[in-house]
Amino acid sequence: MSVRIPLDYNPKSPSLSNAKVAKRQIMKFGYTTGSTIAAGAKACAIALKYGKLVNAVVVSTPIGLRIEIPVNYVKLEGEWAEASVTKNGGDDPDDTNGMEFRVRMRLNDDVGYVTLIAGKGIGVARTRGLPVEEGEPAINPVPRKQLIDNLKEILGDKFGAEVVVDAPDGERIAQRTFNPRLGIEGGVSVLGTSGIVKPMSLISWFASMVEQLDVVKEKGYTTVVMVPGNIGETAARKLLNVDPGSIVQMAIFVGGMVKAAAKRGFKEIVLMGHVGKMVKNAIKIWNTHYKYGDGRIETIAAYAAKHGVGSDVIRKIFECKTTDEAIDLLSNYNYFEIFSDIADKISQNAEELVQKRSKVYTILINMKGDIVGYSKGSEKYLR
Repeated sequence: MSVRIPLDYNPKSPSLSNAKVAKRQIMKFGYTTGSTIAAGAKACAIALKYGKLVNAVVVSTPIGLRIEIPVNYVKLEGEWAEASVTKNGGDDPDDTNGMEFRVRMRLNDDVGYVTLIAGKGIGVARTRGLPVEEGEPAINPVPRKQLIDNLKEILGDKFGAEVVVDAPDGERIAQRTFNPRLGIEGGVSVLGTSGIVKPMSLISWFASMVEQLDVVKEKGYTTVVMVPGNIGETAARKLLNVDPGSIVQMAIFVGGMVKAAAKRGFKEIVLMGHVGKMVKNAIKIWNTHYKYGDGRIETIAAYAAKHGVGSDVIRKIFECKTTDEAIDLLSNYNYFEIFSDIADKISQNAEELVQKRSKVYTILINMKGDIVGYSKGSEKYLR
């Protein structure tokens, strides 16, 4: 048997399981800002150690894949090396797609440490509750480790280095992101928990989320655990007494995924995720992307007041930039009761969304992956 394929062959994926019309264009993946600066740092390390000015590097990612990333240029100036890399998000329309990042690096005698410096256009954390400490570069923990891991591949594990990251257009681009509201000043953040960017065509993206439900259903599960992303999935695998095969990611599509799960006949749905995402569902914002609405801090303040928290603390909650900062403010109160009340409301709203065809449980976590509240009955799923 054989098949004759034209040189301009452009396949389309199979029919979507959640749509009547259903052909979608195959979309290109990309790499994160974390992978971008890791590539720049690796190119600098090669230049400093071997004197080679490369035009591409192979970068290791947190999920184990190795990807080749083009390098715009590398140059040596005295003890410093500088490399320029362009972030390529594939077919994802992220604001940082196409941005240039420049990494400058020199080796020093501070063996065992890398000093990471926010240069022009890289944000700095100016509030508590973020993944990085106040006053530090807004380069998240996973990209930090990815950068160091890639440096170790060239330099071994006995070196010290100073690394400066610049984003020439970062200050302007940051105004289009959530950074100003999060308390990140001066530029963009460097993000990425996988190193890879999945394309974000809403239709295709949602379809790929829904297809997970079909796989779980085919395996015979009657309960599905749905998490927004990697943070929630890691916590679910660690904290829940469920088969990992029943865990799916729902991204920003909480309402759509709850409906799709109920339509497929799942008897019970467990929603588990970070408060910053999930609290929006307590006020029936079912798409959690920031462009579709917020109200997180206001909701936490309202529930705190309901549980007797004083007006002075409520005012401070309204000044919080992140939900984790609000959690910290409530640490002297019965915050577990407050967030469990919010979880109850999320479950109630979700069950109403599907006319109570499925029983919904909600478990809320903070950025560290610790449980801060859960709806009635959810304890049966906890280890």
